[in-house]
Amino acid sequence: MTELFEPYRVPQGAAQSGFPEEVTRSEPGSLSGAAMSAQLVAAVECAPAPVGLWEFGSGRLRYLNPAAAALVGFPEGCEVSARTAADVCTDAAVAQAPEVSAALTGRGRWCGRTELRHLRTGAPIPMVLSVFVTERDEDGRPLLIGVIGREPSTAGEQEHPLLAALAEADQRCREQHVLAELSRLAVTADLDTLLTAATAEVTALLGVRCAAVARVPDTGGAALTVLGYHGPGPRPITVAAGRGSLTGCAATEAAVVCCPDRARERRFATADMAAHGLGGGIGVPIGHDPIWGVLTAHFARPCPIREREVALLRAVAAVLSTALGRIEAEERLRHRSLHDPLTGLPNRTLALERLRAALDRAARTGGRVAVLVIDLDNFRHLNARLGHAGGDAALIRLADRLRSVVRPTDTVARLGGDEFLILCPAVTGPADVIAIADRIASVDPHPGAGPVTASIGIAVTGAAVSPHELIHHADRAMFRAKATGPGRYALHHPDTYGTCR
Repeated sequence: MTELFEPYRVPQGAAQSGFPEEVTRSEPGSLSGAAMSAQLVAAVECAPAPVGLWEFGSGRLRYLNPAAAALVGFPEGCEVSARTAADVCTDAAVAQAPEVSAALTGRGRWCGRTELRHLRTGAPIPMVLSVFVTERDEDGRPLLIGVIGREPSTAGEQEHPLLAALAEADQRCREQHVLAELSRLAVTADLDTLLTAATAEVTALLGVRCAAVARVPDTGGAALTVLGYHGPGPRPITVAAGRGSLTGCAATEAAVVCCPDRARERRFATADMAAHGLGGGIGVPIGHDPIWGVLTAHFARPCPIREREVALLRAVAAVLSTALGRIEAEERLRHRSLHDPLTGLPNRTLALERLRAALDRAARTGGRVAVLVIDLDNFRHLNARLGHAGGDAALIRLADRLRSVVRPTDTVARLGGDEFLILCPAVTGPADVIAIADRIASVDPHPGAGPVTASIGIAVTGAAVSPHELIHHADRAMFRAKATGPGRYALHHPDTYGTCR
């Protein structure tokens, strides 16, 4: 029915509208695709009920059949595409737009009582409309909307509550399905995947302009960080804390905050909402004692907020809160498995993981990577003199010292015992690493124990090398340095055993 989608003028005269006047009759089951399309076009053209099409985004009319054009008094010879759906609706019908948009975005259809407007007289025309999506884009968003109307009647008035009940049941079913899917993701998915799904589903179910999840800063601050967002760009990065935004207000009050009309809001600043063309919204805290973040839904125009919408957001926030408990527990377990419990430094496993990534990056960019292996001198004697507590204190002090002398991009790790490693990605040559070795001075591990020195082995990538090979080269250089005396370092060379200092 491609003819329906082409702009045309309402024809002068009777029932002519640019569609075929006659359709050749065929036996049932023998119609070709073109013939069937022609039959359908003829049926719509001849239908006594008003039928129309409009674009979801712009509201521009694409088609009115003769019954619809006559009903609203469409001027003869005028292009249908010159008008929008709002032109043939009363103010009361326009006020229903958020409800209709939400239903079309979520369920794909809406049915209810409304009012059309006669274009010439402005008189309201009570109607019962069935509105439905006929075409969607690649992301599932509505593109083209169809509508069929009928006059209200006693039978229709009795039928409308049933249709409304069916629509309500359908919406509840969809909400339960979405909550079940989010609950499944809460058990298996990472945080980014879960927040992306949650904000997308909230936007679709409620028919709002955008939805977001913002994280409350751990140590306080002027802004919350947006971790999940679905809506038109650009994606926000932060939102104001406290009374600076709806999100901040919900976090501060640790309670649901509903804003049906931005222009009437006095509890928090709405300048950011106004700048993004948002008429109102709802903010629901995620978690409690303390609040982890806030789930928000913003709509384009002011509109009443129903308890069902708040209940849905509460349910989604509860799913997110449960998932966060699982994700944070997994992160704690992963951190423990990848970090040394005494010093808090990355352990051998994490050091190898980061070294492997640095070598891969260097292979792509032509850069160089360096490794320093550091071993305390005479640590066994120190341990015997001070005891295990004193030995642990020495290791902690050395770890703190190493952290203080490296670059922000470097990694300090504890390989085990009194052996440490420093990973230096993106170095220009040995001189960069030697400067770090020179800054690693003696550490005073315990009052009265005296300074403790360390032997250092350095290896810098040249040809392709594996993580284990590079560490092995630095380890050999460290033993070479230790053999020449305490507090020395040695640089590994492929053609020689190493140079010491």
